[in-house]
Amino acid sequence: MNVIPICRLCSAPGGRLVSEEVSGAPESRVYRCAECGIVFLHPIMDPGEERAFYERDFPSYMEERHAPGGADPASHFQAHRPEAERRLALVRDLLSPGMAALDIGSATGYFLDVIRPYVRSVTGVEPGEEFAGYARTRGITTVSSLADLPGASFDLVFLFYVLEHMRDPVDFLTQVRRVIRPGGLLVLEVPNVEDALASLYDLPAFRRFYYQRAHYYYFSPQTLVAVLQRAGYIPKVQPVQRYDLSNHMWWMMAGRPGGKGKFCHVFSDDLERAYADCLKTHWKCDTVLALAEVPRGV
Repeated sequence: MNVIPICRLCSAPGGRLVSEEVSGAPESRVYRCAECGIVFLHPIMDPGEERAFYERDFPSYMEERHAPGGADPASHFQAHRPEAERRLALVRDLLSPGMAALDIGSATGYFLDVIRPYVRSVTGVEPGEEFAGYARTRGITTVSSLADLPGASFDLVFLFYVLEHMRDPVDFLTQVRRVIRPGGLLVLEVPNVEDALASLYDLPAFRRFYYQRAHYYYFSPQTLVAVLQRAGYIPKVQPVQRYDLSNHMWWMMAGRPGGKGKFCHVFSDDLERAYADCLKTHWKCDTVLALAEVPRGV
């Protein structure tokens, strides 16, 4: 019989088992807290395992999960250019020439590279030395952790697909808040635990892929807002759909990733937009975007 652990976020006992299968971690399970509703992984890597994983193994881990670009830094940078452009479209209206911007989890610096014409300065935080070193060759200041930025103050901080990796999201967000000036903004994206492939369609193959050893938490719009408020932010959330109808059809047909754009010669742009809009309207989209302001006077 499974023993349901105490929630690491709110310390409430009890909850329910969500999944017995976790990609890359056969000893782990996924639970939903009965009190705060957060979905979380248990057990998680110990600090030593975690440090080695992100400093040494993370690029190859992502390559195995069919992420574009693989472990070679130059290839990774080029392959992620479309993702950088997608992010730029989301945040372009927030950027201005006097801003200092920070990207946490900056990898090879592909996002900072596309925003630096629009801001005063860009800085990255990236624990993987190979990726960080590549970013530096492109003139992007990159450090290994927030601790390497004592006394720094940024107008805009980006956190794309990072929060779900954190051992203590509230503590981490609190640390991030300390490097954002009062009135500044944290922009973050996390996977949506209500993703249609896992919830609406309930595809077993996708669920086996979706729950993974590197993701300690799975957020809904409600739990993301609650975590940000506990860390001292004033948050607003928006729905985002990154993956297209082809990707969803391919998951249903083949039970694996890799279908993005596969049927774009048949599916019109209007159909793609309508499908994405329906998912976003019902919060069955794959991503939650948050704009979280740091209050003035705090």
